[in-house]
Amino acid sequence: MKFKKAAIVAKPHEGVVHYLQETIAVLNECAIHYTLEKTAAQLLQSREYCLREEIARHADLIIVLGGDGTFLSIARQAVEAQVPVVGFNLGTLGFLTAMKKEALAEGLKHIFSGKAAISWRKLLQIDCQQRIYTALNDVVINKGTIARIVNLLLKIDGDTVAEIKGDGLIISTPTGSTAYSISAGGPIVNPAVNGMVITPICPHSLTFRPLVVPDDSEISVQLLTAHMDTYMTIDGQTALPFNFEDAIRIKIYPKQLPMLVAPETNYYKLLYDKLNWGL
Repeated sequence: MKFKKAAIVAKPHEGVVHYLQETIAVLNECAIHYTLEKTAAQLLQSREYCLREEIARHADLIIVLGGDGTFLSIARQAVEAQVPVVGFNLGTLGFLTAMKKEALAEGLKHIFSGKAAISWRKLLQIDCQQRIYTALNDVVINKGTIARIVNLLLKIDGDTVAEIKGDGLIISTPTGSTAYSISAGGPIVNPAVNGMVITPICPHSLTFRPLVVPDDSEISVQLLTAHMDTYMTIDGQTALPFNFEDAIRIKIYPKQLPMLVAPETNYYKLLYDKLNWGL
């Protein structure tokens, strides 16, 4: 895969400037035209930039310098434009920004020499209040600060599965199984698996366990608790009120995200390194 135009997206932190400069040096060396997203331009004190919402239109590759939150903030635009994304981890765990910052120059040169591989990642489609949202990691329904139990009706393909009483519910892609879901006791699912993960948050009934369902399923969640501040959060980026008797429908989105990874990338080695399984 050959690239001619790259867009650079960075987390808003002064420590990123060094990596921005290193990235631009490699792009210049490889004769790749580049566009800076607004935050990256501000860090470099440049007046030439493109808004994040439009960045995918100006590139055939998006380079993310930051953590998984920065990666998620650009994922929707990349999916719609079908522009590959590569993430270099400047955050903490970094399951999406899996490339190491210490090997930034080497990693970019591998990409521009055609040695990178594409890992196709599925997204969720969330139908809510006559609008459609997408999520690369997850959609979370949980209560506000009041210490009360929320009651959610879960259906799969129109069949009632359970009334879940607890702090909330997470529906994730296999990619998102290592995000919020894992901290709530959900399973780790290889991104190559065709499924969706349903994980309760502090369920009142200990008999309800996390579920993995086929990815041609349609999941429905309805709020049965009245007078309760409840919210739906999409990829940790968008929060919407979820009101009494509101229902959302979740299924796999038709488009997938092309994510660039090093050719030697091994998912289980990634887990070993990120989760300190060797200790």
